[in-house]
Amino acid sequence: MNKVAIAVSATLIPFAATAAPNDQPGAPGYTYVQGDYIPDGDADGTGNDYDGYGVEGSVTITRHVFVNGKYDWLDVDGSSLEANRASVGVGLNDFFDYGGAEGTGIGYYGQVSYERLALDGINGGDEADANGYGADAGLRWMATPRVEINPHIGWVDYGDVEDDVNLGDADGIRYGVRALGHVTDELALTASYSASEVETARRDIGFDNEFRVGARMNF
Repeated sequence: MNKVAIAVSATLIPFAATAAPNDQPGAPGYTYVQGDYIPDGDADGTGNDYDGYGVEGSVTITRHVFVNGKYDWLDVDGSSLEANRASVGVGLNDFFDYGGAEGTGIGYYGQVSYERLALDGINGGDEADANGYGADAGLRWMATPRVEINPHIGWVDYGDVEDDVNLGDADGIRYGVRALGHVTDELALTASYSASEVETARRDIGFDNEFRVGARMNF
């Protein structure tokens, strides 16, 4: 899994060097790489907690268009179950300067994405995976030039989660909020909470009440 994280980061960095700049005063940037530690979450359907790691990156294509990618690997406590989540998306964004202090305002965005979910260690050793789509929207509120609040909500449809076992068609809502403290123009520290209500006709497979902390490098 570490090889995947390295590959995602290495792929995004060259694009970051040539990404189109966002010249809106106070607007948050969409060209960055980020690493996260996930200390705790609830693996619905198992009754157990989980932890893990994640990597994320985004590249500005034009002033209003960006592409991004994410990869998480999760380990469920007290069981053999492991989960890998991945997404690649494209989105549109804009920024509204509401006339507050310099460097403040509200950014807003929407995106569609390809989504993948892979589960390993079901019932001790079975595997199941799925490929689907997602749609998300959110706000990037620059409360101050150094503090950003990012509430977001979306829907994901993984399709049939199956291989050794068939868990059925999985879909549901997902939502959360992330806070960023911009230490410098390049470096930000992040903390976030997210939840999902993904389920199938057979069982709940959402990853819920997830907490993350991380660091972001802006370009």
